[in-house]
Amino acid sequence: MSLFKALLIFFVVFFSADVYGQKQLLIMKKGTVRASFSEGEYIRFVLKKKHRHAEGHIVELYDFHMITSNDTVQFKDILKVNIKKHRGERAWASRVIGGLLMTGGLVYFGVDQGNVALNINAQNDTPFQWIAPLAVSGVGAAMLFIRPRYAKLNGIQYLRTADYRSPFYQVK
Repeated sequence: MSLFKALLIFFVVFFSADVYGQKQLLIMKKGTVRASFSEGEYIRFVLKKKHRHAEGHIVELYDFHMITSNDTVQFKDILKVNIKKHRGERAWASRVIGGLLMTGGLVYFGVDQGNVALNINAQNDTPFQWIAPLAVSGVGAAMLFIRPRYAKLNGIQYLRTADYRSPFYQVK
C-alpha cells in the first residue's frame, strides 16, 4: 500500500509542474489587462504586412513570438488582435453601467407613460419628457452593444507573455 501512495504522490507532483508551465498572451494598456489568451486557445489577428488576416490555435508562447497551428508569428508583426470573447476584467463595468442606464431609461419612460394612461399626470407636452429617458436608454444601449472587436496594437496597447509568477497572470 505504501508503494501505491508513493507512486500516487510522484505522479501528482510530476503532473502539477505542467499546470504551472502554461503561459498566457496578454494585451496590456496602461498596466491593466485588456484581453488574455492561453496556450491552446483560438486566436484571430491581422498582420501589418498587407493587412493579412491570420488565425489558429496557440501552440506555444515565447517572449517575442508565438507558434500557432498555422504559422509562427512575431509579436512585432501583429497589427491588431480580435478580443471579442477574451475581454479582461474591466469589461463587466461597461456591461453593468450600460445595462443600468438602458433599463433605467426604459423603466422611467414606461412609468411616465403608465401615469399618463392612468390620468395621474397630464399628457407629455414638452419634448424633453420624451427625449431624456430615451437618450439615457440610448447611451446605455451604446455602452452595451458598441464595443470594438479588434484591439489595435500601438505604443499604448501592447502584447506581453506572462507565466504563473507574473502579477498579471489570470486564472481562468
